[in-house]
Amino acid sequence: MNTTAAESDPALEELRLAALLRQAPLEFARVVYGLNDRANGRAGTMAAEDVARTVRQGAPVTRERAEQRARGYLPLAGQEHCPRCWVFNGVKSPLHFRDSTEERPESAVCKVCGAEYTTSLD
Repeated sequence: MNTTAAESDPALEELRLAALLRQAPLEFARVVYGLNDRANGRAGTMAAEDVARTVRQGAPVTRERAEQRARGYLPLAGQEHCPRCWVFNGVKSPLHFRDSTEERPESAVCKVCGAEYTTSLD
């Protein structure tokens, strides 16, 4: 993980964690949309493909379990994990943080599922 200002400044770290916490309900919505899309024959949507990929990996995807995980998502400073991997699979995949530049704000990328999250207000 990169050494960034967010790691040394508690206020920035708090903003980073808050940004990640806001993602868990969005990932839960992705599960619900994916399950509904698959049930209605729309297997080609991104959400339905995310559900199908998780099922292929051997993890059943249910609305109830995804909701429990979304409510229980709690990243810790220095041990942030991917909200998507957690809500879909129950797996804590570490995030890799990229520093902000003029073109893009700080972001976090999951090396397992490829999800990218903006983690700063810039």
